[in-house]
Amino acid sequence: MAPTWLPKIIAVWIGLPALAAAPAPAPPPAEPIGMQQAVRMALDNNPLLDVASQQVSAAEAQHKLAGTGYYPRLDFTEDFARSDNPVFVFASKLGQQTFAASDFDLDQLNQPDPFTNFATRFVLKQNIWDAGRTDHGKRAASEGIEASRHARQRAEDEVVFGALQAFWSLAVAQEMLDVARDAENAARANVDLSSELVEAGLAVPSDRMAAEVRLSEVEAMRIRAEVGLEVARAALVRAMGVEGDPRFAAVPPTGTPPADDRGVAEHVDEALAARPDLLALDRRIRQAEIGVNMAKNRRLPEFGAGAAYEWNGDTLFGTDGSNWSVGIGLRVPVFDGLETGAHVARARADVAGASSMRTAMRQGVRLEVQAAWAERESARRRYEVAVAALGRSQEALRIVRERYGEGMAMIVELLSAEAAQTRARASQVSARGDFWLAQSALDLAAGREPLTARAADASTGS
Repeated sequence: MAPTWLPKIIAVWIGLPALAAAPAPAPPPAEPIGMQQAVRMALDNNPLLDVASQQVSAAEAQHKLAGTGYYPRLDFTEDFARSDNPVFVFASKLGQQTFAASDFDLDQLNQPDPFTNFATRFVLKQNIWDAGRTDHGKRAASEGIEASRHARQRAEDEVVFGALQAFWSLAVAQEMLDVARDAENAARANVDLSSELVEAGLAVPSDRMAAEVRLSEVEAMRIRAEVGLEVARAALVRAMGVEGDPRFAAVPPTGTPPADDRGVAEHVDEALAARPDLLALDRRIRQAEIGVNMAKNRRLPEFGAGAAYEWNGDTLFGTDGSNWSVGIGLRVPVFDGLETGAHVARARADVAGASSMRTAMRQGVRLEVQAAWAERESARRRYEVAVAALGRSQEALRIVRERYGEGMAMIVELLSAEAAQTRARASQVSARGDFWLAQSALDLAAGREPLTARAADASTGS
């Protein structure tokens, strides 16, 4: 009798070819997504914006901290001490209000027994004038809040730009795949047409082989386009900060890329006046300038008031004796070992460094705007050229295909016309995507507020 496991092994072995031949499951359909939706999801999910928001919260907390300089300070202390030090014992007995005439005995005064004292105190301190440190601190913290808010706005603009860049990369990848698939269909049609003509004796076999070579080329083009599409999808998912592995299909706006009535100089002026990172640096410079004044004020006098209430006893929280005190203190710096001068020099160096950084940043902003504007205009003009070339290439392909079908043209003419039409269509797709990417880069460079307005305008096809 055969083993009981043998039929199972045979059944599995017989089923292996069927399993191997089973087609791979089709990927889930892509979810359509518009430009505005991609931007909104990026703003909702990108963790970098959480970091920027926390920096704003930290700056606001620093402002509150700086404003506490004029608030009173109330401390509670509880001290314990046990000693036979004559001065300690004498003072502690007075504090506990237990001093007696016998304590004037010289032996008792000079060699007292160990004594225990618990001192319970409430101490109040009130700053009256701190040489402007609190006022300057609050002003500097206010500048810090505004700087962090501008920085957050810049972070939002960069997140939006990243989403738009990924969105348009996906849109271009989708259209490029459509171009490759259409080219593949056209190449297959050319193979079929050349085969029919060869069989009819109206063409030579080399025509069919040339058409098959072209088909291989566009098949490779289609494979590269498919891979590029998946990479672009992954990039969009990352730009939006979405968890998991969703599949999106970009739904780009329709319409012709519009011309820009403004010159590059106007865009540069707008950027220099409105870029959030420039505005943030301006606030940091003001903050550093306040730091110079704070350093100088270290030479000014300070004074404040204080009060204390104290209980003394021989047990914890004892109240055998109590006393109070109030007073006003004045501190006048006379010589601090050149410390103030060093603080002032460092603060001035911070201002100079920030000012130099601002000059360099302004130069960089100017270059960014000029480059983005030039790329935008280049892409728009390339798009217009590509549209015209596509129309001519389609008509040329139609004529050559008819002539080849009648035996009046060579296969090389047909393949060249088909390749030219594919290139013209790809150029149009590429130029259109380049235009909107350059437009987004120009908006980012100019610091337009908000950058999402461009996405809204484009979504309407304007």
